[in-house]
Amino acid sequence: MNDHQQPERILAEQSKTAHDPSTNLLKALAQANDRQLLNRALCALRRGPVRYHRNNVIVCEGDPTDYMFLVVSGTVRTCRTYETGTRSIIAFYLPGDLLGWTNAPKHSHSVEAATDAMILFLKRSVLLSVASHERGFANTLLAATTNELLRTQEHAMMIGRSAQCRVAKFLTDLWMRLEKTACLDIPMSHQDIADHLGLTIETVSRVITNLERAGLVRRVSPQRLILQNQLALRHMLN
Repeated sequence: MNDHQQPERILAEQSKTAHDPSTNLLKALAQANDRQLLNRALCALRRGPVRYHRNNVIVCEGDPTDYMFLVVSGTVRTCRTYETGTRSIIAFYLPGDLLGWTNAPKHSHSVEAATDAMILFLKRSVLLSVASHERGFANTLLAATTNELLRTQEHAMMIGRSAQCRVAKFLTDLWMRLEKTACLDIPMSHQDIADHLGLTIETVSRVITNLERAGLVRRVSPQRLILQNQLALRHMLN
C-alpha cells in the first residue's frame, strides 16, 4: 500500500465497494486511534471482495482457519456432507454476516455459496490483533459471534419439533433477518432449506402448501412468499 494514501479514504472506498452490509465492520476499523493498527487492519481487507457462483465452495472442511469471511452480497451456507452422501446445512449467512470465528486450526465444515455471492476475506490473525487493542472493533466481533451462537442453539432446539414448526420458524426468522420486507424473497433453494431443517424437500413444499391453505402465507412465486399472519406463525412455535 502506498504510504501517502490515507487509510481512512481506502476504508471509505472498501465500504463503497462492499455496499451497506459491511459498513459496521469497516466503521469499527476506521475508529481505531492507532494509525499502525489501522494500516494492519487494511491489510486484512486486501483479499476481496471475491465473487462466487451458486454452489461454489469457498472453504473446504479441514482447510486452515486463516481467514474470516464477511458476506457482502448473496447467501452463504456452512455444511457437512457425510459418507452416506447425506448433507446437513448448519447455518445460512446473509449480507452483513461475519463467519469463520473459531479457535480451531482447521475448519470443521465446508463454506459454500448458496446463491451467487460476494465475499470479503479478512485475515484472522490481524483482526484478532486489532480487536485486542480496539474495544469498538472487539465488540463488533463479539456481537457477530453471539448472534451466530444464538441462532445455532435455537436451530438445535427446533430439530426435535414438528415439520410445521420448523418451517414456520425458519420463515419467520428469515423474514426478521431480511428486515421484515413486504415480501419474503427466499434466497436459498428448497433443497437447502430441507437439508437445514432435517426434512425432505417434499415435506418442505407440503408444509408451505398447508400454511398457504390455512391463510398464514401467500405464495407469489416459488421463491417469494407473503407472510400474511406473522402472529399465528409465531404461536405455532409455542
